[in-house]
Amino acid sequence: MRKMLLYTAIFALLLTSVSCCNNNTNSEQENNSDSLQIVTLTPSITKQLLLLGLEDNVIGHTSFCPSDKLVNSELVASAAEVNVEKIAVLDPDIVLVSTLTKEKVIKNLRKVGVEVKYLDMPRSFDEICGQMIKLGELLDKKDKAAKIVARQRKRMDSLRHTIPESEKVKFLIQIGAKPLYAATSESFMHDYIKYAQGENIAAGLSSGTLSRESVLKKNPDVIVIVTMGMAGKEEKEIWQGYPNLKATKNDQVHIIDSDEASSPTPVTFVNVLDTIIEMVYKNDSKH
Repeated sequence: MRKMLLYTAIFALLLTSVSCCNNNTNSEQENNSDSLQIVTLTPSITKQLLLLGLEDNVIGHTSFCPSDKLVNSELVASAAEVNVEKIAVLDPDIVLVSTLTKEKVIKNLRKVGVEVKYLDMPRSFDEICGQMIKLGELLDKKDKAAKIVARQRKRMDSLRHTIPESEKVKFLIQIGAKPLYAATSESFMHDYIKYAQGENIAAGLSSGTLSRESVLKKNPDVIVIVTMGMAGKEEKEIWQGYPNLKATKNDQVHIIDSDEASSPTPVTFVNVLDTIIEMVYKNDSKH
C-alpha cells in the first residue's frame, strides 16, 4: 500500500513538472513572438504588418512605408538605395523583402548574417490574401491573418452583388504617363477590373506600354488613373480633351490614390475596389 501511495505521489509530481515545462515553453514562445524585431523593405508588407498589430515590432522601414504609424522604426531604405550597414547595426530578427528588393541587396544582407525572408509580389487578389496568410504563419499571427482575409472576402462578395447586370464595361487602368503604361492581366490591378465586372483593354499584352492612339482605338468606357499629384490631374485633362472618347463622354475618367491602389493588402484592395465600383456605377443610367 505504501509503495502504491509512493508511486502515485511520484506520478503526480511528474505530471506537475511536465505541465510547468509546457506552460513555460508556451510563455517563452509568446514572448519571443511579441519581441520579434522586423525590418520591412516593401510598403505592402509593412501595411500587412500593421494589420496584424505588429507596428511596435518594426524597427526598420523604407521611405514609401507609412512611417507615421511606425514609432519604433528607423528609415533604412529609399527608392534608390538600401542601407545594409544600418540594417546590420539594428540587428533585426528578420528582414522581409520582395521583388522590389534587388538580388544584390539580399545577398549583402545575408553576408552580414541577417535572416532574410523573401515574399513574391502578388499578382492577384487571391495571392494578396495568400501573402497575408503566409505572414501570419511566419510571425505567429495565423488566426488573426485568417480572420482578416475571411472578412475581406466576405466584403468582396457583398460589393460584387451591388453591380448592375449589364454588358461588360471596358476599362483602362493607367499606372504611368511617360510612357503611358497600363495594368495588364499579369498585374493584381487587373483584378480591380475583374471584380468590378469589367473588361481590361490591356489584357493579354506582354507589356503594359501603350500609345494614346491605341487607347483611343480601343475606346474604353472607363479610365482609372493610378497616380498622385499634378501628373494625375494632367492626364485626366488630356483624356478629357478627346470628346469622342467614351470615357470622356460618360464622365468616367477618374483618379484614385496610388498609395492605396499600388501597395495592396486584403483590406486596401477591397477599399479600392469599393471606390471604383462607386465611381463607375453610381448614377450611371447606361450601366
